[in-house]
Amino acid sequence: MILADKIIELRKRNNWSQEELAGKLGVSRQAISKWESAQSTPDLERILAMSRLFGVSTDYLVKDEIESAFNPKEAEESGSLLRRLSMEEANEFLDARLQSARPMAFGVWLCVMAAIPPVLANIWREQQPFAEPLGFIIAVLIAGGAVILFLLNGFKLKAFEWMEKEAFETAYGVDGMVKERLQSFMPKYMVHIVIGVVLCIVALATFAASSFLPEMIRIAEHAVVAVGLAMVAIAVYLFVSAGLTRGAFSRLLQEDDYRPEKKVMSRKIEPIMGLYWLLATAVYLGYSFITMDWQRSWIVWPVAGVLCAVLYIILEMVFGRKINK
Repeated sequence: MILADKIIELRKRNNWSQEELAGKLGVSRQAISKWESAQSTPDLERILAMSRLFGVSTDYLVKDEIESAFNPKEAEESGSLLRRLSMEEANEFLDARLQSARPMAFGVWLCVMAAIPPVLANIWREQQPFAEPLGFIIAVLIAGGAVILFLLNGFKLKAFEWMEKEAFETAYGVDGMVKERLQSFMPKYMVHIVIGVVLCIVALATFAASSFLPEMIRIAEHAVVAVGLAMVAIAVYLFVSAGLTRGAFSRLLQEDDYRPEKKVMSRKIEPIMGLYWLLATAVYLGYSFITMDWQRSWIVWPVAGVLCAVLYIILEMVFGRKINK
């Protein structure tokens, strides 16, 4: 085992991110990244510091023939033995996630687009009595298609669910491969985010203009709202597609929300967040069907999103204190 692998192993066994290890050693995160990808090697002073910090000998760090500083039996008994993710498994996961990102994003797009038929149905409601129920039926069919997409793509990723819940270590070269692919993806990620933000701004302007624009261009108010919803749907597709792909890289690198300590909290928070979104969906559907005011009921989702972020922060603070005790 070379020095790069040993640094990764020791860091992950201590549940430290690259930023945290860099702070303890007084170096930059980029320096840690280069050490772990074998692009450079630490100087003698840093090796001595790591020896003290990790509680291992300098011989273990610098001599490749010394494979492990841990007793496998003791590690297994204590539960600290981490599953090793091979290069093949990492590539399989990335390929599966990248292939499912667009269908999953398309499913979310369908969910937003499902609000458009009931909105448009209001245009012909007075002339055609069946317009309103027809709009509802089309909306249900569209939402059903989205659910099918979610289920089919969820099955494809079933084999990798353990990565969301367990800490793991990566085989030699995996981190370097993931970072290289992430670097090539980031320009596309930024384009998706920028276009999505622009579309959201234009959509908000469209909703605001729905009170006076129909009279100016002689078009139904509901048609203007439908155009705004279509733009929101496209923006959401871009956000979700880019976010799922970016998240796949973060999951392999165990960064951001996928750090080991975050996984512990996520296992506690996920059931609560699941109930929260079920409640939000019930409120949205209940309000929409009772009032049939589909052109305004969409506001439930941005409000729910903001409250979700606040709730998540509060839960992190609560469970974070319990874990640190």
